[in-house]
Amino acid sequence: MTASEANVPNPRKADLRQLRNDLAKEVESLGKSLKGAAEDLGGDKVWVGRNARAWRRELDGRHRRLGEQVGKLLPIVDAALRGEPDQVSAAEARAYERGA
Repeated sequence: MTASEANVPNPRKADLRQLRNDLAKEVESLGKSLKGAAEDLGGDKVWVGRNARAWRRELDGRHRRLGEQVGKLLPIVDAALRGEPDQVSAAEARAYERGA
């Protein structure tokens, strides 16, 4: 950075903030994905028998794992935000915007 080049707001940090806001809106619904299907299948509303029980166990496991993975998303984005400076050089901002 040259002495005459001013710092500008970090566009990557702005993008990460937007990602976090969008993701926060979706986390609850993502965490609940498969829940209705698992409940329907387990409640003998849709399918009964040994195969149905096996499918329900599989679906319950997938629902649980999906919830665990979704729960890790916001902390990952938060950590990335903390690692980004508020200001960067204009050249760095241009390079980011170009995808470099």
